[in-house]
Amino acid sequence: MRFSVTCLASIVLGLLPCLVSAIYADEAYQVDFHHVLLGRPPPRNTFLHRPSASSKASLLYTLSDRSVLGAVNPKDGSVIWRQQLNHGNGLLKASKGDSILISAVNGTVQAWDSAEGRLMWDWRGSEEIKTLEVVKSHGGGRTIYIVTKGQSTKAVVRMLSGDSGAVVWEYEDEGGDIPTGLSITEEGLFYVSVHSGLLQASKIKVTPLDSSNGHAMSSVTLNADKDVIDHNLILSTNSPSPYPLLIWSDRTRRNLRINVLGSSHILTPRLASEKAKSIDNIQIHTSSCIDNTVNILFHCQSGDSHWSEAYQLDVKSEILKKMYQLPAVEGPTAYSVAVHSGTTYYVRTTEQDVTLFSSTSARIMGQWQLQSKGHDHLIKSKGIRYAISEVVARGASTFAVRSAVLLSSGDWKLIHNGEESWFRPESLSGVVAAAWAETNGHQSLADELAAESHSNIVTAYVRRVKRHMRDLKIFPQWAADLPERIVNNLLGHERLAQHPELIRDNFGFQKVVVGATDSGRLFALQAGGQGKIIWNVQASKVEPGQQWSVKSIEINQDIAQLQILGGESVRVNISQGSIIDHEARSADQSLQTTMGLLDPTGSAISIRISSDGTMALPGHRSANPGTIIVTRDEEMVIRGWTLGTSKPALAWTFIPQPNEKVVSLASRPPKDPVASIGKALGDRNVLYKFLNPNILIIGTVAVDTSMASFHVLDSVSGQLVHTVTHPNVDATQPISSVVSENWFAYSVYSDIGNAAAETDGTPPSISRGHQIVVSELFESSLLNDRGVWGSAVNSSSLRPDGVDGDGRGESLYVVSQTYFAPAAISFMTVTSTLQGITPRSLLCVVPSLNSLIAIPRAVIDPRRPVGRDATAAEAEEGLFKHNAVLEYSPKWALNHMREVLGIRQVITSPSLLESTSLVFAFGTLDMFGTRVAPIGGFDILGKGFNKMQLIGTVAALAVGTGFLAPLTNNYDWVVRVSNRLMLYVKGHCESRVNTEPLPRT
Repeated sequence: MRFSVTCLASIVLGLLPCLVSAIYADEAYQVDFHHVLLGRPPPRNTFLHRPSASSKASLLYTLSDRSVLGAVNPKDGSVIWRQQLNHGNGLLKASKGDSILISAVNGTVQAWDSAEGRLMWDWRGSEEIKTLEVVKSHGGGRTIYIVTKGQSTKAVVRMLSGDSGAVVWEYEDEGGDIPTGLSITEEGLFYVSVHSGLLQASKIKVTPLDSSNGHAMSSVTLNADKDVIDHNLILSTNSPSPYPLLIWSDRTRRNLRINVLGSSHILTPRLASEKAKSIDNIQIHTSSCIDNTVNILFHCQSGDSHWSEAYQLDVKSEILKKMYQLPAVEGPTAYSVAVHSGTTYYVRTTEQDVTLFSSTSARIMGQWQLQSKGHDHLIKSKGIRYAISEVVARGASTFAVRSAVLLSSGDWKLIHNGEESWFRPESLSGVVAAAWAETNGHQSLADELAAESHSNIVTAYVRRVKRHMRDLKIFPQWAADLPERIVNNLLGHERLAQHPELIRDNFGFQKVVVGATDSGRLFALQAGGQGKIIWNVQASKVEPGQQWSVKSIEINQDIAQLQILGGESVRVNISQGSIIDHEARSADQSLQTTMGLLDPTGSAISIRISSDGTMALPGHRSANPGTIIVTRDEEMVIRGWTLGTSKPALAWTFIPQPNEKVVSLASRPPKDPVASIGKALGDRNVLYKFLNPNILIIGTVAVDTSMASFHVLDSVSGQLVHTVTHPNVDATQPISSVVSENWFAYSVYSDIGNAAAETDGTPPSISRGHQIVVSELFESSLLNDRGVWGSAVNSSSLRPDGVDGDGRGESLYVVSQTYFAPAAISFMTVTSTLQGITPRSLLCVVPSLNSLIAIPRAVIDPRRPVGRDATAAEAEEGLFKHNAVLEYSPKWALNHMREVLGIRQVITSPSLLESTSLVFAFGTLDMFGTRVAPIGGFDILGKGFNKMQLIGTVAALAVGTGFLAPLTNNYDWVVRVSNRLMLYVKGHCESRVNTEPLPRT
């Protein structure tokens, strides 16, 4: 019997790893959410294109500012496919009717299948690609032209084969000019560059090239002195086009110059004055017709005023004719050009309407008032950056116009005849920091009850009355939603709350995530509502090329405080998304950041942390005694400071060895509850855990020797607790670490040697691979023994007992184990539960798989037996035979079958259910949130539980009981019925005995 119970326990515990983090079919895409983002689509790399010549519908293609190449369905805004390219300045082109996209990022050219996103071929160079042009050849193929130039190299024009990417020919610009573009025609191509002369005078040089061999012909120099100071004033080269043009302006942006390439004649139109305003920006939209004409629209901007002028150019006669001028429109405006059946249309998009014009007349062909679905989360985010349009004529006066519009916030939406079809929150890409916030009704109620318990009777009564009065404000809405909640509860559906104040979640799933992006935006997501955006606001203005470096987000009830690099700080109201106060970046260059703390009176103070690792308190303020702060300076020196007086005191300093750099730094989570101080073994003995809330793990790598060291130290005393080293570590691979409870883990890429040498005496074989090292700390190696802490009444981290001369604990017992992982891990953290009873799972970001996995704690337990099967006691404890190779199981993937790109960090938060932890992953691109139950949802009913059947069963029992209950009260009636039944049964049995024939002998 004992053996059977042990075997049963072993089987159950062996199945626990399969249960951990499994995403069930009825939970995937229901309890989690995924914001699939591309990044902000720039206008030069975004266009509508048919994926094949036979396709009737176009797709939206873009190469975003995050170097993500993707295809978007214009019908619903869903991402069909996407590819993460190398970061850098990118270009994207496609020829009409071709099924191949060509991208160029830095020095790499790649060809992609436009329907599926498959890589066809790539070409790699060393210089940055300045210009990319794709031309479809007569035989159905394509030809690619690129212009490359490095900082110290000359410009080179190359022709690449569209089928393989091989270089066909090269042309090197010996003059050292600045390349500005290529213009492709059916007869040949023109290489355009800017030549700088004396006294800052500039000349535009046009060099015709033979498309068959790249030989240069006689170049044409256009006199552009006093007009062109830099190449940014060259507005358009109109390529590819059968009629190539070169357009530039003077410094006032009012006098234009137009040249038909191949000719020395220059046209000089002058833009009309609009209320004597200066022109801040000009955008040019061109389209070519089959009758040797080119339609040109000049979109002029002066402040908030926008107007346009339409021209038509006869290429053969070089006669420029002004067709009309549209009056100025106040407010953000975008113009776009569309060609349908040889007719050119201009589309003007404002915040109020969409207007369609012809290229030959100012008459309005169609106008639609915008009917936005409303995006209340976009607070104070108005403005249109650009639009890309497609026009389809359905008769002489009926048109279908759809425009993909990029808002000033960075979000993307499509407008179809004035109606918004979809909205993509691309402004949320590039999240640098995030934090969990409790919704109204959980944390606030707990704080109120705690305050009432520490107050006198009168104060507590007054606070309770005020709290009830606040609850009455939302009572009407709560009562109106009560029937819907009851129905959804019976049917097993989750209701999405419309506002955090209306959320009354008994399970703690309806939490809010507050995040910040590198573009200066703040946002809040409803984790329990499929990641719904509550609000999205621009908190800080970030200059182009800069990033908003948010160091931390601290939540205090309904207020979120952000600390930004450079001393900048922001406080925002979580419920409303309103900025409470904003402290600008400090002029002190030595100031790195600030940190918010509370003084002994409960008032907030801001601690200044300098770039050299030193810190100072404001004025004569002081912090709570015993507060410890750890800082790291620019030279990788880590310091521990103790607060409590007006001046912080330096407690300890960790200085890496020469040629050594800090690659990782991890501490225990702020909320890391411990359910038990000991680990109960299968034989009922106990190993006592080494529990220290001030533990840090510091990872360093020596540059010269490639030696990685991981130091575990006490952040209060600065004493080393444990140190481990790894030789021949590749520092270019990601190194991550995590600490929780009494164990820590880290991942490295280093040498892997076999356990023993070969029998013939040859040295052991060594290979390289990714490793996950897990270590568990105990107070003593003896069972049921606490070591030097056993007889102590209490212990101190400042003066721990039983340490040797170099500050290392003599009695510390460390159990470590190494597992070989199939892919690199860029970030580690652990799940978090309310009481810490549920075993934690190790959450890992695997960039090569675009996945977030949860490794069960039982799988990476360092106490798993090596080289043998587990004993009965070990199996009862949940241990099983050690396997050095850790294969990533598909059941561990929290993102199910989806790909999450650009994930950098993961934060967790406990729910009100001990079985479940909330997880939110973010980074440079996607955002992903889900729930994790490490050992299953043992404290909540699953979706498969039939509540209606349970209610029906109880109701049937109640009806039956109600019908039979009165009968039991009439005893005489029951006796008579029983006697009659007995007589009937007896008579029936006797009649069967008399009529039954005798058996044969």
